[in-house]
Amino acid sequence: MKTHFFEQIAGLQINGTLQINIQSNDIGTIAVSVLLTNPNPKIAQGKNIPPMLLKGTPQELDEKFFDEIGEPVKQTVKLFANFEAYQAELDKAKKQPEKTNGKTAPATTKKVADNSLFTQPAEEPDNDADDDVDEQPDETEDLAEKQRLYDEAMQRVSQLNTDMKYKEAIAQLPDAEEYPDKADELKTKREQLEKRQALYASLQEV
Repeated sequence: MKTHFFEQIAGLQINGTLQINIQSNDIGTIAVSVLLTNPNPKIAQGKNIPPMLLKGTPQELDEKFFDEIGEPVKQTVKLFANFEAYQAELDKAKKQPEKTNGKTAPATTKKVADNSLFTQPAEEPDNDADDDVDEQPDETEDLAEKQRLYDEAMQRVSQLNTDMKYKEAIAQLPDAEEYPDKADELKTKREQLEKRQALYASLQEV
């Protein structure tokens, strides 16, 4: 039997990986999860985009599947393109030296001559400043390790979300108390997962 499924997939002009999960039940309906992931591993944005959920009979999905996913897929592809353009400009800006009034900032600042009639005591070296410099690498490494653990946890959450394992995804969310700067993001993600868990459960009961 000849179908045109993959021809229609090609017609979407997808730039990325299209993940489709299909689950049928004993009452003749099918639940389909569709997720388009960013093909560029260097782009962090867009990893938390939730999958599209469709449900219907095989006949209904045959008739409306591509009509339902076509526009969201195009918008997601455009979103990924914007992310990549932004990242390219950001990388370009990082490579440019800092400038002041169009000129490269000097490495040192000329000391103003002291014309005071009073003798000024010699400045003692700031040992505390040296201590701070010594401590910075350790602090930077700790922050980098903490960010790495956070990113790995969110990747697991994203994969579980794609697999429609919402309960497990919620359990993998990092503790907001350990990441206070990510509190709003974690709260929003938890609410999204809880809504999808409730929706998925209601579809199973139909």
